[in-house]
Amino acid sequence: MNISKESLIKLFNTGTNQYVIPFFQRPYVWKKEDCENLYEDLENTLRINKEKVISEHHKEHFIGTIITKNSPASTQMTAQYDLVDGQQRMTTFSLLIKALANNVDLSEENAGHLYENLNGSLFFKDAYGKIHNRIIHNRLDKKAFDLIMGSDGTTDKEIRDINNKIVDTYIYFRQKYSGLTNDELLERNFTLLHRFPAINMVLEQHDDEQEIFDTINSLGVKLTTSELLKNHIFSDKRSQELYTEYWEDIFEADEETVAFWNAKKTAGRVYRENIDVLLYCYLLIEKEKDVSLEHLFKDYKEWLSTKSFEEKQEFLKTLKNYADVYFNLPSGTELNNMRFSDNEKRFFHVIENLNITTIYPLVLYLYNNIEDEAEREKCFLLLESYLVRRAVCKLTTKNYNNLFISLIRQLKNGDSEQAISTRLNDILQGYSEDTARFPSDEDFRNGFHNTKLSNQQAREILFLISLYQINTVLHDLTTLSCNAFSTEHIMPKKWSENWFKDLTPEESFERNRKLLTLGNLTIITKNLNSKLRNSAWENKRSILNQYSSLPITTNYTSSEHWDEETISNRANDLTDLALVIWKKH
Repeated sequence: MNISKESLIKLFNTGTNQYVIPFFQRPYVWKKEDCENLYEDLENTLRINKEKVISEHHKEHFIGTIITKNSPASTQMTAQYDLVDGQQRMTTFSLLIKALANNVDLSEENAGHLYENLNGSLFFKDAYGKIHNRIIHNRLDKKAFDLIMGSDGTTDKEIRDINNKIVDTYIYFRQKYSGLTNDELLERNFTLLHRFPAINMVLEQHDDEQEIFDTINSLGVKLTTSELLKNHIFSDKRSQELYTEYWEDIFEADEETVAFWNAKKTAGRVYRENIDVLLYCYLLIEKEKDVSLEHLFKDYKEWLSTKSFEEKQEFLKTLKNYADVYFNLPSGTELNNMRFSDNEKRFFHVIENLNITTIYPLVLYLYNNIEDEAEREKCFLLLESYLVRRAVCKLTTKNYNNLFISLIRQLKNGDSEQAISTRLNDILQGYSEDTARFPSDEDFRNGFHNTKLSNQQAREILFLISLYQINTVLHDLTTLSCNAFSTEHIMPKKWSENWFKDLTPEESFERNRKLLTLGNLTIITKNLNSKLRNSAWENKRSILNQYSSLPITTNYTSSEHWDEETISNRANDLTDLALVIWKKH
């Protein structure tokens, strides 16, 4: 390979060199803060060089490595290179140069020549005088990029109407350099082209660019698993004809789709892009054992290395099915304004608010293997009961990752003549260890009386019980949003301020323990200030009435006293409701 230090002018202004961004590369992703950093780097480099005396070395700003590969598509008219790594930076530099050119004041003398000089870095003429773009974009970003490259500064309104990060970057630099004199624009163009060097690595056609690309990115420039996997799969020319149907249409169809798959989601204790969570779930289902999120691409490469082309094609088809399911799973704001009868949404509300994301591989497996909605709903109701009971009983979640893998494996290898919901129920009921057992009704009741939950866990349990209570024809309002409520202690933690009673140390200990349990917790639509929260019961019950219309609260505000006995009685009432909602099938 040919490796050299080059200024950008060598990359942008050399003969008929043309850089083609492979169609399987990720879309343009620079954000405003990235553009701000480049703007500051350019301004600082310009300022320092203007302050230096002639004898001193020029200040340079190193921009990293640009990897290109000689393309077999080169002709006598164009020397084409595939842009293996550096497409984000080269695209940004092109947009910056275009913004400088389009800010030239053409009313000044010889301004036309200046415009052609600045704009000329972005194009070249072949032997017949035909004009070619220096950079060729593909797929999602092509329309926006080509429109900007073909603009002269008078069509910005048309450009602004396009929802694309490439447009955002162009507009950012267009505005930043608006109002500069032509000489000032030329200074910045010169500084960018001459003082921003890169390591230019040119590969020959026989070089394995995929291995080089993987190595560089695994050592420093962190790409997502999906980006590395996409490059790996579609570097095989036989696979490229599958790209549109089995990748672009799923993950890159439009800006909204790209935004969804790039959005972060919790995966265990870390945040990952949705697309990486999907890939993690898929490989876990296939291998029936845990895989590392940190080394997911490596695991995929190893797994795919034994697959034939036909098997890889089948992998892409199956991944598409899982992606369709994942994309349509209820989440986030979709879970607001929920009815108790929305069984599917309620299940996802539980796993989101109890933070049990390790169940997603099992969820995707169930969707992919159960066509009948009623049968799938049975599985979700069963899993909801299982998870809620274990949460109320404060049983460990540390083994959940292995537990759900085991469930997938057992369901795969079970009696195919038996309904999956029946098999799932039999498996869950068969566990006896605390790491996996299905709590009994007695365990569940003890949990309501004795378990201390986090505020979020308690809010979720009480919210769902409230939904169940209002799910009747007697209530005008049957839809609630969990986000509208906060958890409140009926007997406050600082009860000693206003809840006077002579208690022994043992009785005080018991009261302090009891007031943290579900029998003493409720949900209200407004956070009470400390004065109201700690006020005496005769005052606080009227406040609770004022800020709650839910039976879970109002059924108890008529009580003359609130103490350990009433807390226990309410815990029994809540348990009776919970046993109806979350049955041990």
